[in-house]
Amino acid sequence: MIEILRAQKKDIPDIVAIHLKAFPDFFLTSLGYSFLKLYYKTVLKSSDGVLLIGRLDGETTGFCAGTLLSAGFNSRLVKSNLIGYLSLGLKLLFTHPLRVYHLLKNMTRENAVVGDQGEYAELLSIGVYPSKQGRGVGKNMLVALEKELTQRGGTKLSLTTDYDNNEYAIGFYHSLGYKEWYDFVTYPNRRMYRMIKQIDNK
Repeated sequence: MIEILRAQKKDIPDIVAIHLKAFPDFFLTSLGYSFLKLYYKTVLKSSDGVLLIGRLDGETTGFCAGTLLSAGFNSRLVKSNLIGYLSLGLKLLFTHPLRVYHLLKNMTRENAVVGDQGEYAELLSIGVYPSKQGRGVGKNMLVALEKELTQRGGTKLSLTTDYDNNEYAIGFYHSLGYKEWYDFVTYPNRRMYRMIKQIDNK
């Protein structure tokens, strides 16, 4: 049985554990447990944020994070939780300065296409324990996110995913109605797709 629920503060450790297992080679993962815990905690607290968990047979096996407004969301997160992010940023600056540079480069990058002002909702992250994938948890979470965002006035939902060697994920998003909008390159040299879907059925 699959259940999709709004996350609570007590769910943050499970969400971070799933992230670490689902995305072992991703940049955000390299920033460490403390950063991920702060990030998902601040998404949960944000008035624009949506954080869901997926349960399979009573066990939390997935999570889905999104925002009602993509434009400036990460900057708003940092500004509203400045002390926490500054504290972690200083620690990373002394231990892993290149990771801080990487983070700042991608947070401040300009939109890759003229006309993309970020005026849409965005899927920030979606993850399922590898051993539980393929059983419908991810699909149900994304459908629930679309419904939540539509109820809050969202009309389009965007996401980014890898361009290369990513046929499974791209096929998954295609199956739910997402289409490629454009591709771009993040620092240092990772090619990505931005995909988008009309979610208000207009």
